[in-house]
Order: sequence, then structure tokens, then C-alpha cells
Amino acid sequence: MNTTHTSPGPGQPQRRPRGRGRYLLLAAGLAAALLASACDTAQQVPWASYSTGLQIRIDAATATRNCAALQVLLTAAENTSRAHEKATGFPNDALVSYIQAAQARAGCPAGSG
Repeated sequence: MNTTHTSPGPGQPQRRPRGRGRYLLLAAGLAAALLASACDTAQQVPWASYSTGLQIRIDAATATRNCAALQVLLTAAENTSRAHEKATGFPNDALVSYIQAAQARAGCPAGSG
């Protein structure tokens, strides 16, 4: 018995990807959303209110997957948030979010260094 597979014609529904293809599409969409949100977070950080080169240090630690350095930077950002708010009028919330997103991109385990 011969079976012929043809593409759906006009008016026929398209087949949705199954199994692995569906998961690959989902993963690609999730990755794009994470990257887009990371860019937004970087734009929200008031870099001028921090020491020169801080973003470069964070990005370098992310690129080298240096989870220990990212954890040190995160702890420092959390510990100095109140003082930063007193000095500038806003806390380190955006910086903390940026570093947490950097940890995720670097593949760091949550809550470790």
C-alpha cells in the first residue's frame, strides 16, 4: 500500500508542529522574551549614578559565566540600596534586577555564588 503525503490545500487547516518542533519553537520564543527583557532592564538602570565601569564588570562576569563575581555584585547592590536611595533619590532595584538577569543568562544557580 502506497501512502502519499501532500500539503494541505486552500481552506484546509495547517498542521501544528508536534513533539520536538513545538518545544523548539517554545524555547526560541522564551529566549527572545528573556533577551528583550534583559535589554529593557539595562536601559532602566541609571548607570551614571554608579561607579564607572560597573556595567562592563557585570557584562564581563556574565560573558565568562563568573557566578561568584555576579553574586558579589548582587550582594553589594542589595546592601547599598538604602544608601544609594538616600544619595540619589532611588534604590538599587533596577541594578539588582539587571544583575539577577545577568546571573540567569550566565546559567548561575539561583541564590549561589
